[in-house]
Amino acid sequence: MDQDNKVRLGYQSVMGLIAYEGQVIWRGFTALVAANTGLGVVAGAGIKVFPDFLLASRILSIAGIIVCFAWILTLRRQFCYYKYWYAWARHFEKKFLSPEIQMTTIGKTYGEGSTIESNENIPIIKRFPFLVRVARVEWLMIIVVVVYLLLYALILFASYGAAGNVVP
Repeated sequence: MDQDNKVRLGYQSVMGLIAYEGQVIWRGFTALVAANTGLGVVAGAGIKVFPDFLLASRILSIAGIIVCFAWILTLRRQFCYYKYWYAWARHFEKKFLSPEIQMTTIGKTYGEGSTIESNENIPIIKRFPFLVRVARVEWLMIIVVVVYLLLYALILFASYGAAGNVVP
């Protein structure tokens, strides 16, 4: 196998791993949103609907808090791999490809807010809007997890408040 085929195969592999890692991130995130929504509803409903359910509601809330911490660590790890594969793609581009076809390298520059001058090879001319550039997907996902974390903490504290309202 000649050098060009090795480079092509390596670059294709890295781009495939980027696509794979992106799918893993979104599928895991979607699954955990659904699971945490169900867990939060059951834990929260237990306080109001079933006053005898307070202990179980507390246990579910604590379990939800633990899951949220694991979720944050998992997201961070997945995004580290995602960034790793992108770094390899940029390495291949800089080392082996001409500047006009260095899509991930140019995309990184564009995403960081630089203007990309248009020519026959690069169709992008506008800058990313400031808020879009600052609001990284990874941090937005973590904010969603923190909202669930706060929800579980609220349910946990509400279960202790509801305990005083239960008639023995």
